[in-house]
Amino acid sequence: MNPSTLAIASEFVKTGIEKAGIPLTENLEAYLSITFARFMDLEIMVDRLSVRVIEAMDANAPRDTIRYLADECIIACSFFEDRLRRNGSIRHYVGLGQMSYDSVGMTEQAYGFTQMRDVMACAADSGRQAESDVLIDRARAGSTTAREQLADQSVVIGPWGNTSGNGLLWN
Repeated sequence: MNPSTLAIASEFVKTGIEKAGIPLTENLEAYLSITFARFMDLEIMVDRLSVRVIEAMDANAPRDTIRYLADECIIACSFFEDRLRRNGSIRHYVGLGQMSYDSVGMTEQAYGFTQMRDVMACAADSGRQAESDVLIDRARAGSTTAREQLADQSVVIGPWGNTSGNGLLWN
């Protein structure tokens, strides 16, 4: 990673913060910028991400390996959401990333995962409106921006709901 790559990544993150309207702590903003800069030149291995995290946990992999997988989760959730959705919900992958950060003692990153994901996704957003089922998946994963977009459509995500247990309330 060189200074110009880090500068590009930092500007990207700042754009996402502005577009999402989600303030990050200085620590999370710096961490996210550095993480994005590191991944700019790398191939993201979205397929088998769950399996790789579980294998690393089972093998008591070194802290750096698990942190790298958590970083890969944040990048995958931000940029390859459609591809991840083929094998599960975004909520699954968000939880996987949070658990990975938490297991290596990176509490701020674990609790800030959904905010970091929203910032990156908003920076990369092409402006097209996501479908309701995608927004619901994002909202269930903790996305503030998805909850706001659903609220604009008079949809509220909550613990209530009919017998299906989906927790939706349509006004």
